[in-house]
Amino acid sequence: MPKISIIVPNYQHEPYLRKRLDSIAAQSFTDYEVLLLDDASTDGSSAILAEYAQRYQWRFIPNSENSGSPFKQWNKGVALAQGKYLWIAESDDIAHPDLLKDLLPLLENQEQVGLAYAQSMLIDEAGQELNSYEENLRFLYKTEAWQKDFTIPGKEACRKWLFFHNPIPNASAVLFRKSAYQAVGGGDPKMRLNGDWHLYAKILLQYDLAFTAEIRNYFRVHSSTQRSQSRKRASVYRELIAINELLRQSLPEAQNEADAAISEIGNWWIGNLPYHSWNAENRRLNAHHYRYFRKYKNNLAWRIFLTFLISYLRDFLAWMGILKPLKKLRGQIFPGKYWNQ
Repeated sequence: MPKISIIVPNYQHEPYLRKRLDSIAAQSFTDYEVLLLDDASTDGSSAILAEYAQRYQWRFIPNSENSGSPFKQWNKGVALAQGKYLWIAESDDIAHPDLLKDLLPLLENQEQVGLAYAQSMLIDEAGQELNSYEENLRFLYKTEAWQKDFTIPGKEACRKWLFFHNPIPNASAVLFRKSAYQAVGGGDPKMRLNGDWHLYAKILLQYDLAFTAEIRNYFRVHSSTQRSQSRKRASVYRELIAINELLRQSLPEAQNEADAAISEIGNWWIGNLPYHSWNAENRRLNAHHYRYFRKYKNNLAWRIFLTFLISYLRDFLAWMGILKPLKKLRGQIFPGKYWNQ
């Protein structure tokens, strides 16, 4: 039986697939199996996956119809996996050759650890390096915790970090203990964007978290990712509310953190309302969100009005070509307060 099962869930990532698959074949740790999943892509992905499956004797499992959820694909791969540990290698990312070698001991030597992950480098569509994700984490949490290796109790990680943000940028950086993944019921197939955050929270409410500060994952950021389209979807906030409710119910001693986090999520919702697509589904969900966040936000209607007003002003400044210089000036006046990338 292989030690690690590598699951590659692909959908429409033909431009990035070869580099992803080559980075799997180049792993210095070799006791693994590879499951290549394709969710009914209409580009040339299937041909590439079939080619690599034949070359390396990997398994290729295509769908005839799109599943509608990346987390259905995750669960499908895990159900087929034979390894003790799982690496869900997203199909548009790239791995350092030592990713598996460096993460495996964190799980092998610490039975209570449910998942271990490595630091990520953000890369663009062309594969050019942007910045270490440590910079993002330092900005979000105002801490240098991710500059060194650590193992932390999972509930402590939930209370300090997962209430407020997802400190694990993507699954490609993670090695899961399969038994932990299965014990919490796997990913929620109803979620489209934040199912990874939700899954990490479920696991860390029962298991510990380990981290290596070595950059071993190259996380590609591009315009076709689900995350890049999220600001237009009211459903994103339904998922964030569900994560908050899960942690709130599981950590009754952390109600202050839960309230602070849901208030901040309300700010995200308000800030992105001008960018929503106002179809029937979004209107229905936004009406629900308004009633929900009104419990945590004073003067909510006034805040929404001001947000739309500011968004129109921002669009005007962008049209005038002076928005970027103003953002740069803002960053100089208030260093560390605004994320300018």
